[in-house]
Amino acid sequence: MSRFRGLPIALVVAVSLALAACGSEPPEQPPTGGAGSPGAPAMLQRKLKPGEVMVHAEASPQIDGPYRFAGRYRIRFVQYAPEAPGRGFAGQTPFVASLRAAGDPRAKPIPLFRAAAKDGERTISIDGRYLIEVAFGDFPYAMRFTPLP
Repeated sequence: MSRFRGLPIALVVAVSLALAACGSEPPEQPPTGGAGSPGAPAMLQRKLKPGEVMVHAEASPQIDGPYRFAGRYRIRFVQYAPEAPGRGFAGQTPFVASLRAAGDPRAKPIPLFRAAAKDGERTISIDGRYLIEVAFGDFPYAMRFTPLP
């Protein structure tokens, strides 16, 4: 009879494990960035106008391009948190972006943004081929370059 003393306990454990696995759903994945994600900025929804450039990604660091620029541009950035659409960014890692000359890796980068903010905007004059570099930022982002008259 001592051979069967542990059998009821083993049977209870086995049944409990089987029931726990039965019908359980895989863990929910956190939302990702992109036009359809929660809290996605309107910037991602709007079509590009002639001469506009837009870059976006779910994470940084990221380098895009090269792109050809000629003239004055309004540059806007926005970052967002799909997992928490109402999040503030004042206490977060600053969003850091710059332009790098595509033909001269030793050239000094042109700083665009260094801001712990949800969004930002500036106007600059640029001429040439540049890489758009986002060095820091903890959230999905988008940047849009709009040529000005």
